[in-house]
This record gives sequence, C-alpha cells and structure tokens, in this order.
Amino acid sequence: MAHAIVDSLVSRNPATGEELGSVAATPVEEVAEAVARAREAQAHWGRLGWPERKVYLKRWWKILSRDAEILARLIRDEVGKPRAEALAGDVIATLDALRWTVRHSGKVLREERVGAGHQRFLMLPAGRLSQRPLGVVGMIGTWNYPLFLNAPPIAQALAAGNAVVWKPSELAPLVGRRIEQSLEEAEMPKGLVGTVQGGSEVGRALVEAPIDKGFFTGGIENGRRVLSALASRGISAVAELSGFDPAIVLSDAPLVSTSRALAWASFVGAGQTCVAVKRIYIVGDPAAWVEALATQAASLRVGNPANEAIDLGPMITESAREKFHASIRAAVNAGAELITGGEPMPGPGSFYRPTVLLGRSTAPENCLTGVFGPVVIVRGVPDVESAIAAVNENPFGLGASVWSKNVRAASALAARLDAGMVTINEAVSPTMHAAAPFGGTKASGFGRTHGTLGLREFTQTQVVFPRSVGGFRPHYFPYGVLPVDTVFRLYRRLFH
Repeated sequence: MAHAIVDSLVSRNPATGEELGSVAATPVEEVAEAVARAREAQAHWGRLGWPERKVYLKRWWKILSRDAEILARLIRDEVGKPRAEALAGDVIATLDALRWTVRHSGKVLREERVGAGHQRFLMLPAGRLSQRPLGVVGMIGTWNYPLFLNAPPIAQALAAGNAVVWKPSELAPLVGRRIEQSLEEAEMPKGLVGTVQGGSEVGRALVEAPIDKGFFTGGIENGRRVLSALASRGISAVAELSGFDPAIVLSDAPLVSTSRALAWASFVGAGQTCVAVKRIYIVGDPAAWVEALATQAASLRVGNPANEAIDLGPMITESAREKFHASIRAAVNAGAELITGGEPMPGPGSFYRPTVLLGRSTAPENCLTGVFGPVVIVRGVPDVESAIAAVNENPFGLGASVWSKNVRAASALAARLDAGMVTINEAVSPTMHAAAPFGGTKASGFGRTHGTLGLREFTQTQVVFPRSVGGFRPHYFPYGVLPVDTVFRLYRRLFH
C-alpha cells in the first residue's frame, strides 16, 4: 500500500506496515506534457508496420519473462499476495497474454477485403477494411493485479499502433515503476509510453488531457466519474469495473469438490479479486453447503505471505479493511447469519478472517453489493428459475458460474445469465485465457480486454472503396435517366 506525501508515494507492506520504498509523484501540470510527447512519438510509431512494432513488444515480453521471480516477490510484498498466487495469477498470466499479442496481432490487424458479392448488381465496388490506431490512449491502472491488469492492455494498445500514457495505482507504485523500467529497457521509442505516478489528482489530469481513448480498471464510483468526464468530450473508453459474482449450485453438484473450489474462488486474493465468487445460490437446502464452506474458510491460513505456508494475505490498506468490516456488519444487521469469520485480525497488518454468511433474503446481499474482501454469502433457493432471477436482478454482471454434474443442463442455464463470462464447474482462473475476451455487462462496465476483441478496442475501423475513374455510372445525375422501378423489380425477383 502507499500514501501520497507531498511529492512522493511511499509504499508499505500491507502485512507488516514496513516501508518498501518511494516513487516520485508526477506534478499535475506535467501530465498533459506526457500526453503531448506521446502524441509526437505516436506519429512515427503508428506508421510502422506490424513486423517492426513486433520487435519491440517481443523484447518487452522477454524482459518481463526474465524478471518473473523479481516481479512475483514485489507483488507479494507490495500487494500482499502469497508468492504462488502472484506468480501464477499475475506474472504467468501476463506473460501468456503478451505471448498471444506478439503471435496474433499481425493477423488481427491485417487488412481485409470486403467483397461486393451480389451487390455488384447495384454497381457497388469491393472495399478494403483496415484497423487504424486511435492515437494516444490514457490508462488508469489498478492495484489488485498490478501486472496482469496493466501490462497486457499496454501491449495491445502499442501493437495496434497507439501511444500510451498510464497511471499505475497509487497503492502499487513500485510495481508500476518496475513496468516502466522494463519498457525503457525494451528501448521503446522515447515518449511512446509515458508513466505518471500519483493519486486521484494525477488521474483526473490524465482524464482531462487531450487523449483519444480512455482505459479504466477499478471501482464503480471512480469509474463512473472517469467515464462521465470522457463522455462529455466525446471520448470513448473501456471500463473494467467491479463485480459481485454469483455461483449457482444445482442439486446434483458434488459437495466436497465443489465446496473446495468455491472456497478458493471466494477467498483468492483475500477476496480482492473482481471475479471472486461473492454470492452462492444453492438450489435446495443450503445447510450442508454452508457447513462445508465454513469448514474450508476456517482452515485457511491467514498471515504474512512472506511465509510460504500462508494461504491468504492481508487486505490492501487499513481503511479498506474498515470499509469492508462495515459492510459485513451491515449485512448481519440486515438479517445475514454469521457462520464464520466476520472480524479483523489483531496485530500488525490489515488482515481479516475469511467470512461465510447465510442469507435468507436479498437484503443482506444488497449491503454487500460491490464489496471487496474475503466474504461469501450463501442463500438457498427453491428452484433453478429463482436462482436465475437472483443472479440477473443484481446490477453487476462481470462473471458467474454454474456447478453441476450435468454440463449440458448447466450450459443451457449459463446462456440465460447476464454476465460477461460464465464458467461451468470452474471460476476465476479462466480470466487468464489470453485469446478469450474479458469484460462485464450492466454496472460492471463495457468494452473488452484480451484476444481479438481486446486488441480491436484500440483501433478504429476504416473501409476504403477504390474504383477507377470514368466508366458506366447509371445512378449519377440526372436521376430521371435511371430506370429505378425496373431495377427494383429485377432486384426483388433475384434476391427477395
């Protein structure tokens, strides 16, 4: 975690409070200057062919791969994740995403032909479809996956021919600086990727700067402010906002293996994961499931992730823990039954016990909507239709999961859920799929990252219709010469 002190960000280990280092904060007036430098660099970068841009991105990918262990330890210390989790969910996922971008961007960005087909009858020509860069992309990053949620979109924006100015989270400035250093080592053109460090005032300056597209990852309140500011100037954005992910457990789901999987999906990253499972709907009696989840939660080892035996690290800051605890108390006051956890842990560090709640109505769930921490609330529902309604009535729609031995039935149910990603007998980890688009619906944001759709978020599509001069043009003036009625009758006979 980090706190702004006049002109610097001081990073502290959330498990111990120990100071890890500091990063100079970017003066607000220099943000627009970074955007101007990026625009100047992009003028040349955007004209390069993909084979030339690929050289730089491949070099960056190899540098990050070389530094994998350094990055994993830095994420462990600055964000509070166990090393294995930092390595698997952040570093390896990032390397795989960059590998996809290096290997597939040429094909995705390649010019395509749009044939005239039957429309030759209407004298329409064939066209050439191209994906052109947008210009300068302004990115505001997040702390909970400080590498995976930042480096891959930077790579895709660059692959598409754009420049980038990005602000790492003020809660993970050291990881942000490490990414900046790796880009410099990769010898990216000067000014092409600008890094600005700071708090909300720096983020606001970036949003207000003359960028061509925004990219925001974070909470819904800040996200809506960013989107509103950009929309007022007609600037589009990708917004990856909060989730409040549900799981539907059908009556045939095996208790032991499913409860273990759901416990992991609920508490991974100390619950500070946008696609962590937060609410579970049991079709039938929830008693056995609540007991199994509580047993799993109570068995988790919480502590300083420098200890390799730890399962869960701390929450990111003391203030985040206080806000989270207030939501837990509100849910209990609204009727939730506290099964296990529900209390901050004593001693240094912002630790919180993994918490399982039993709900009997929507009221406690409403108190937890958008909560970011180690909690899951379980509720029994009488049938599948009730479970679907409970999922879809919530304003969030990032991820969801269905658990059943009958994969065909679960898949049919999944198609009825309002969520950007639905998994069957799985949760959380498929977000690492480098080729699959990731993003939410409703209050969880819009736009996509990763894969082809993520790459094309950073392009504008242009179609060019070439045609030689002169030639037969019966549809030109004067209109009266064109036998339009005859043409229309023939068109309907042929094609309708």
